[in-house]
Amino acid sequence: MNRLLILLLATAILLSATALAAEKSPADYAGQVMLYSSAGEDIVLAIKAAFEEKYPNVKMDYYAATSGKAVTKLTTEFQANAVACDVFWPADFSTTISMKNNNQLQKYVSRFDEAIDPQFKDPDGYFTGARMLVFGFTYSTLATTPEEIPDNFDGILSDNFKNQILLSDPTGSASTRALVYTLVNNEEYGWEYFKKLKALGTELESSSGAVNNKVASGSYKIAFGLDYTTRNLMADGSPVGFKDTKDMVAMAAPICIPVGAPNLELAQLLYDFILDPEGGQLILTRFYTTPVASGVVLPEGMLASDFIAQNAMPIDFIDLSAKSAELLDQFDDIFKK
Repeated sequence: MNRLLILLLATAILLSATALAAEKSPADYAGQVMLYSSAGEDIVLAIKAAFEEKYPNVKMDYYAATSGKAVTKLTTEFQANAVACDVFWPADFSTTISMKNNNQLQKYVSRFDEAIDPQFKDPDGYFTGARMLVFGFTYSTLATTPEEIPDNFDGILSDNFKNQILLSDPTGSASTRALVYTLVNNEEYGWEYFKKLKALGTELESSSGAVNNKVASGSYKIAFGLDYTTRNLMADGSPVGFKDTKDMVAMAAPICIPVGAPNLELAQLLYDFILDPEGGQLILTRFYTTPVASGVVLPEGMLASDFIAQNAMPIDFIDLSAKSAELLDQFDDIFKK
């Protein structure tokens, strides 16, 4: 019996030593990893710098663009059977749901998965929210005052904002598409709300950046805006403000690993780094972007992900993914004809 115990103990020690030997240090990882992202380039560059500092022998390349452009680029690569992307980071779940349904994603569950609310991740483990996008009102401090800005989406339906409203085109903006879907499917709003917006002279812009520039110039009083883009402008001294709405529309921008990713081990490494509360999630707060992981200390004025999870209007991203083309057609019938 004693010999058996000694043998078992020796085996356990050997297995433990083998496991320790198998663990890699950051310097053991080497190569290149490619990120496609609709996050702002400043966020991507900050993640790149921190990731390469932690993993000195890994180079992180990136393609930063609108979600629509990033989707188009990756779709073309799928069609050519020449995927160059290792980690994909679009704006909303409808994109990754479509990719999952088309068998274009690899399953991967991060070691930081437990810090993320279940509604912000795929239950089957094919994608995970990595940053929060919260809609509200971006307004010009040159053309209006904070007191004039409504505290809800229906408050914008006023002659005070006639010919003074901007909205990103949902055809190119996945986040705006989710906003439109959410309001259309809410009994307080519906398509009638967008018809009223059109009647007030609401104008479309190609991207949130273009919207922000026109509001900052004072050419327009108000726009449907994202919290992080506006707060970054405010921090830089731009003459804009941001106001949250009582009816909250928010979504998690997911990360995923495409089928055919050329550097799978490094893709998983970057995936984990982005979700690390002490890594990518903390970096997001420098840019007033709400991390999805709970427990990260936030700058003043930012809403925590657990508060968003409890208070945001529901979005059925599976339905949105299935009806996206129909939604855009109806929107275009109102705004483009």
